[in-house]
Amino acid sequence: MIMAPEVGKVREVTRHRHFWPAALAVVLAFCGAVVAVRAGAVRVHDASRAIDLALQDQGEALLRGDAPGWLRPVDQSQQTEMRRLYDNLRGLEVSAWLPRATSLAGDDSLWRAAVQVRVCFTGTRCVRAHNTYVPLGDVITAATVWRVSDDHAVLESFLVSAPMPAAAVPWKTKTLNFATGSRVIVAASSGSMQPAQWVAVADRAAQIADKYAFVRPGKYVIYLAAADEWQTVIGEDGEALGFVDRTSEQTAFTVVDAAEQPSERLLRHELGHVATLLGTLGGQPDWAIEGMAEYVAWEQTPMSSYRLTQAARDHIARTQWQGRLDLPWSSQRTERVGFYAMAYLAIRCLASTYGEASLLSFFDRVARQNRSPAEAALPAFGTPWPAVEEACHAKIEGWLS
Repeated sequence: MIMAPEVGKVREVTRHRHFWPAALAVVLAFCGAVVAVRAGAVRVHDASRAIDLALQDQGEALLRGDAPGWLRPVDQSQQTEMRRLYDNLRGLEVSAWLPRATSLAGDDSLWRAAVQVRVCFTGTRCVRAHNTYVPLGDVITAATVWRVSDDHAVLESFLVSAPMPAAAVPWKTKTLNFATGSRVIVAASSGSMQPAQWVAVADRAAQIADKYAFVRPGKYVIYLAAADEWQTVIGEDGEALGFVDRTSEQTAFTVVDAAEQPSERLLRHELGHVATLLGTLGGQPDWAIEGMAEYVAWEQTPMSSYRLTQAARDHIARTQWQGRLDLPWSSQRTERVGFYAMAYLAIRCLASTYGEASLLSFFDRVARQNRSPAEAALPAFGTPWPAVEEACHAKIEGWLS
């Protein structure tokens, strides 16, 4: 009568004994997986730390001018290319090296990483911020391979991504030559125009531009573009002789056609853009921006000597100009010369009527803070904008009569 329950109990216990070995196997497999994941995470962490340390050491060597220290973590196969990059950065007087490595993947020894390095030049202070890596013109982006052993990383591949479109100053990808003056760095690709021929003229232009600087650069960087480079970056705008490539708020490169002879007027105009706009990426009112650059180039030159006086007369006659100073930019090349002439006359009138200090106050509000002339005129000149235009209308027509 009491045997059946006992037999049932024995069978129940037996079923549990069969279950425990399987459960134990699952638990052990799970623990093994956790251990493997943790071990993998440790390897990634250690590799990341070694790579970050190598990049940091390179940057410190770069900033102190220590070429052997820069090349110390670099494999022999990469020494030539990395020395070229070092020479270009030193030639541009690099002042900041802010690296980061992401997308790390690999095994125990060989690791791949996407590297971005934010750099600044000519004494500019850079800080790490949410937009540190936004200005692509100031960022070195490279696919890298590192061999990591005992917390030591060796760079075995550093493939720089070519910028699209082509960079106006190809310091990331070409070998450059440099000549340095008191206020300028003049650079050119190896084998093209010799930079030293432009230094004296560029220094004189820079001294004039400095008078109008809102944020004075450590030095102005001027790049002499060889024929193929100029054609690539300027496109169909064959009449242009120079332009400013503002790659970030901190960096602006003046690019000129190396086929031209050194021209102080040309450089005054382009460096005038740098001096008056550095520190901002604004710049919508073309009339004020181009007029100010022309003013830096010509200042108070007698009106009879200004190169575009006739172009201004032609513009007034063709358009029946009624005194508007903030003329809109025209994409028509036939209108461009007249636009530059009228923009210069507008800025020159503001300076001669209200003084250069008031002109700079007005320009700051209009070109750097993106305010309208009507908003800027009263605080800058103490006069409403319509009255300013009326006064300049008469003065400009007098100059051109």
